[in-house]
This record gives sequence, structure tokens and C-alpha cells, in this order.
Amino acid sequence: MEALTILLSLLFTSILAFLPPLLDGIERKVRAKIQSRFGPPTFLQTWYDLLKLGVKELKIPLSGESAAFLVMLSLIITLISLYAVVYVALTLSTSIDFIVLAMLLVLVAASHSLGLVASATTSNPFALIGSYRSILLTILNELGLVVGSVLSILLGLRLVTNYSILTLATYLLSLAVLVVATYVSSGRLPFDIHEAEPELASGTIIEFSGKILGFYIYSHLLTRYVLSLLVAVAISTPFTAVFSPLPAVFPATLLLSACVYLAYGVVATLLGRTRVDIGVRTLFMYYLLVLTVLVIFTWIGI
Repeated sequence: MEALTILLSLLFTSILAFLPPLLDGIERKVRAKIQSRFGPPTFLQTWYDLLKLGVKELKIPLSGESAAFLVMLSLIITLISLYAVVYVALTLSTSIDFIVLAMLLVLVAASHSLGLVASATTSNPFALIGSYRSILLTILNELGLVVGSVLSILLGLRLVTNYSILTLATYLLSLAVLVVATYVSSGRLPFDIHEAEPELASGTIIEFSGKILGFYIYSHLLTRYVLSLLVAVAISTPFTAVFSPLPAVFPATLLLSACVYLAYGVVATLLGRTRVDIGVRTLFMYYLLVLTVLVIFTWIGI
């Protein structure tokens, strides 16, 4: 049974790896529609852009060899994290393997960190400034990502076996933390602070071109989808504990992940960029308030 689960996880990971650029193309069309623009000519435009970058001549900037290596390593780790999320979604029942969940969160955090480190290793001052801004936001946001992921999945399972109003309220609150954390980690407005000034256009990727730029963009889109899938898994956890993941819940989880991805894109369209200090301060106050309430609920007893 374990071997079958691993094979199914590999199969779904291989299929889902092609999905993020398509979702990005749909998001671009939706965003253009909201802004009364025509947008890209087709939903496949992001795939076309990536393929065009793939055939361009590879130019590695001065002292950029380590950055190119880190971009590739980040892409590999992101693919592994996609496999981990799929594996968790297929194996959730009335309990959870904390080792797998911990590895998943480490992989997601590592994929973020490697992308930022790759930009920080270049000699371009604009890339360095953009990287430092993103690192500041990421350090603050990782706490919300870890707490929101663990609590929402744990409490989602507990709702089935030990339902109470307090447990439901805590589950919804932890889910809200996860939604905010994954939205911020996706780098959408108003938290794309690495590009918050005109002179930092393209921010952390200003030194990348050709295949390396294509791999960087694909890794970023893949990370966005992994985060959306993680939210979908947390939302579907109570149903997974009641019904078998296949074929009842898992297909619905995949559909929900696409909806979450596109919903994040719509929200980003309606918002504007924030200043670096305001964005970090606002996120800090939000986490401080919500985590304090979660601690009180836990102290009362959930």
C-alpha cells in the first residue's frame, strides 16, 4: 500500500508540475479583464514565454555562477515540496505523520530561502536591496506559515473526532493565519516589496536572463501553486478524515487549489503596493494579534 501511495504521489506530482504556468496564464487574463485590458492572447502565454527563454543564449553575469546553481537547486527542492504536499494529501486520515509535515514545511521554507540567496549572491546592488527586503518579510512570515499549517491540519482532523465550537473557531483562525502566510509568501501585491520602487524594477531577478531566468520564474510559479495546494489540503482535511482521499476528496482538493491560486491573483489585482516598513509592521501586528488569540484558545483547552 505504501509503494502504491508513493507511485501515485509521483504520478500526480509529474502532472501537476505542468499546471502553474497555465494557472498563471489564466490569472493574467483575469487580471487584464478586471483592469479593462486585453491581456495575453492565450492562456498558454506563460508557457510560451518560458519556452522562449529556454531557447535564448545563456549569459551568466559576473560572479553569477553560484546564483545559477542556487536557482536550479531551488527548483529541485520546490518540486520535492510539491511531491510532499501531494503525499500528505493522499495519506491524511484520522492522524498525521508529523515527520512528513515537518519535512514539507522545511522544503517550502528552503525553496524560498534559496531563491533569495541566489539573488543576494549577484553583484547588482538593486538585486541585493530587493533580496534584503524579501528576506526581512520572509523571516517574519515563516512563523505564520508554520503555525498556520500545523494547527489548521491538526485541528481539521480533531473536528471529526472531538467537535466543539471552540475547536472550530480555533481551526478557522489558524486557517486564516495560513491563508495570509501563503498569500504573502506568493509574492503578490501588496507584499512584493522587493519591487516596491521604480528603480528596483524586476528586483531580485534583474541579473538573470535566458534559461536561468526561465527556471527562476517557473520555480516561483511552482512555489505559488505549492502554497495554494497546502491551503486546499488544510481546508479539505476534515472531509479527508471522513471520506477516503481517493477518489472522493483528492480531486476536489486539486480543484480547490486552482481556485485558491486564482483567488489570490484576483485579490492582488485589487490592491496596491505598500511601503516596506508599513508592510512589515502591518504583518507583524496581524500575527501578534492572531497568535495571541490562538495561545489563549489553547490555554483554555481545545
